[in-house]
Amino acid sequence: MKKELRERGHDINSVDLVESLKICNLTNVSIQTADGKVLIQSPIFPTLLIASRVDWLAEPKQAKCYVQFNPLVTACINRITYRQFDYILYMTYKHRLSRWLYKRLAHNYVQAGVLTPYTIKLSTILRDSGTHQSERGKDNRKRVEEALEELQEKRILIRYETEILRGKRAKVLDAKYVLYPDMDFITEVKKSNSRALKLDEIQSKWVPLPE
Repeated sequence: MKKELRERGHDINSVDLVESLKICNLTNVSIQTADGKVLIQSPIFPTLLIASRVDWLAEPKQAKCYVQFNPLVTACINRITYRQFDYILYMTYKHRLSRWLYKRLAHNYVQAGVLTPYTIKLSTILRDSGTHQSERGKDNRKRVEEALEELQEKRILIRYETEILRGKRAKVLDAKYVLYPDMDFITEVKKSNSRALKLDEIQSKWVPLPE
């Protein structure tokens, strides 16, 4: 993992890497229905095994590390139901929010087209991405728009429009962004849609094994 991150320009020291794995092991993901009924609750990494440095120095070939994915991730891998996106491009983004927005578009914007822009509110971006929210609304918009401009540089968006949403006495309540996809991204989405359709056709022909 450390080697992969270093090759993609996101090197991390071993102490921080281990700390990140431990945080994921202790962080629960909970999915609920609208009425609050829990459907599933599980840590990001349910099982984590990390050999100590002492163990590694004593027996480097025997010292092992093990990470178990969240069951939802495992199910997606086993059933091949995840959507493809350009991982190499994803890792080149400078801003963390740019990576989040790109992944959001790759997963949700399945109807990407010249005549079908994607609309999303500033409040939604800040809430769903977990981005730190400044007390100054201008700072929040600046951070989001820096990310959108990077998406333009990477040919994901050809342009975007901003609409400031105001309340009483012209107080700024929110902002709405209308995102127009670049042809490069539209092509990428069409390939992903085609792949998903072919996988659905293949899976529909699978015959379950007798119990």
